[in-house]
Amino acid sequence: MDKAKVKRIAVSTVAVASILLGATAANAQDARLKSIVDEVNQANKIAQASQQQIDKTVDATSKLFTQYKSTLKTIAGLEAYNAQQNRVIVKQKQEIEKIKNSIGQIDEIKRQVVPLMQEMIENLDEFVKLDVPFQSEERAARIENLRDAMDNPNVSDPERFRVILEAYKAEVQYGRTINAYEDQLPDGRVVNFVRIGRVGFYYQKKDGSETAAWNPEKGSWEVLDGEFTAPIKQLIKIAQRRTQQDIVVLPIEAPEGK
Repeated sequence: MDKAKVKRIAVSTVAVASILLGATAANAQDARLKSIVDEVNQANKIAQASQQQIDKTVDATSKLFTQYKSTLKTIAGLEAYNAQQNRVIVKQKQEIEKIKNSIGQIDEIKRQVVPLMQEMIENLDEFVKLDVPFQSEERAARIENLRDAMDNPNVSDPERFRVILEAYKAEVQYGRTINAYEDQLPDGRVVNFVRIGRVGFYYQKKDGSETAAWNPEKGSWEVLDGEFTAPIKQLIKIAQRRTQQDIVVLPIEAPEGK
């Protein structure tokens, strides 16, 4: 082989070597660049994940803070409610003590009420005996029923007091009403009685042959003149609602001293 050919081959070998060395260096640089890019991408992914975690933490913290404020408000409401309930409990305890004291006085009150009721019955009985003698049997029976109620263990004190008051009301009502009824005189004669409150009390025989008025001062009957026969008969009809109310002239015993 001549020298010129050898030289060309040598030069070609060097060129190839240079190209190979340049390609190797470029490949190494590309690999390094790719590694850097991969690291940057990985860092970005980590940063994004961290930001998402931070956002979740902020949201959770915000919710917890809102719940905390709501809880504080609820606690304040409960404290106010408990304070109010404590005041109510104090008042209730005071009322309970008052009730206990009242219960302790019931026996004493009962000991005072029973004699009072008995006294009311006796006073009513005395009043009826001294009063105008109308419907005597009915009124006497009412008083006897009151005495039976006092002796009956099945009748409570409130019920006894109620029937006594009812009896008093009935006597008061007599003074505001007009009433006519048939009954017997002490001698057994059956006549028509008529009463105007407690102002006037009269009787008239069935045939109208005798008319009398009760004299409260004397405590006896007084036979009336014939001029009162028609008025008393008219009064009986009015009391029985057999005719309309009208003006009737009647003998009225004036109170003593008038």
